[in-house]
Amino acid sequence: MAWITADGYMQERIVDPHTGLKKVVSVKVSGTSERAKQDAYRRLQERIETMGDPHVRLTAAIDTYFKENERDLKPSSIRKMTIELEQFVKIVGDANMDSLTAGYIRKKLLDSGKPNRTLNGYLKVFKTFWMWAYRNDLVKSREVFDKLTYFNDTPEKERIQDKYLETKELKLLLDSMKEERWKLVTEFLALSGLRIGELVALNKTDVWGNILRINKTYDANNKVVTSAKTYSSKREIHIQPELRDCIDRMLKYEEWQKEVCGYESDLFFPDTDGDYLKYHTYHKYLLENGAKLFTKRITPHVLRHTHCSLLAMSGVSLDAIANRLGHEDSKITKEIYFHRLEELKEKENRQLDGIRLLS
Repeated sequence: MAWITADGYMQERIVDPHTGLKKVVSVKVSGTSERAKQDAYRRLQERIETMGDPHVRLTAAIDTYFKENERDLKPSSIRKMTIELEQFVKIVGDANMDSLTAGYIRKKLLDSGKPNRTLNGYLKVFKTFWMWAYRNDLVKSREVFDKLTYFNDTPEKERIQDKYLETKELKLLLDSMKEERWKLVTEFLALSGLRIGELVALNKTDVWGNILRINKTYDANNKVVTSAKTYSSKREIHIQPELRDCIDRMLKYEEWQKEVCGYESDLFFPDTDGDYLKYHTYHKYLLENGAKLFTKRITPHVLRHTHCSLLAMSGVSLDAIANRLGHEDSKITKEIYFHRLEELKEKENRQLDGIRLLS
């Protein structure tokens, strides 16, 4: 018979089919309503049923894993993990959990011929899943987790200069764009430092005076608006004059677009149907235009890095840049910032070398 604890867990005492010992199985109750209790009871019985099978298969355990964690994971995270675990099962096979060994898994992954970086992605998700299975008594040992190591992955290091655009490169890119809509988006991202999903999710009410409020993002894969990426991603940024000019032109363009296309929308910069901006269409357009001009790959995130670079070259502090970008601690932001400072220092040194103070 199941009961609910004071800290919100539904529990039931059973006899472990593997050990013959009595034990308590529990699941978290998501609320106090009758529906939440019924849902918890269903999940509890599913867990007990799965535990009763001495030969739990990968697919059954993975299905249980997502049912248990769907409330705590973003749809985009679930989608990514689902794809990677599906690929893992496709390579390894729908084996019994307790029959799997680290050596067998490693050999099957190597035999797949996939790049080490891809295999490491599968391993990372699988190891997270395996520890969940161990903590929930779906496997007897954590040995597979402990023994599985990542494959050697030492790709050629990308030059830090390839992660952002210089001012003249940004102007060249903007001048090359024939579609005004995408040109405005590109300029906005470079002047604000927003992630593309943050821009897509903006409402007109998020632009208030000289403040831009960011508290959500658009998940293009699942086509839903979710909360900000991290706690620090929820922020307000100052609209400097250049960005204000860009925003004014975007609003004017959107008014014209609304009249031509005949839609109503509360979004700051919607697509031609009044719905969320088509991220993948913009991404493709940006890649194609960038490929005509540069050897480096230009993505919306390069524009975010460009904003960091431009601020660093203008003397803005690392803390101020991190706050504007919504970063608690970013390795790339620091790399770009200190690289640009080093460039400024070298430039100053060259200027000093050309000075003759006593002649």
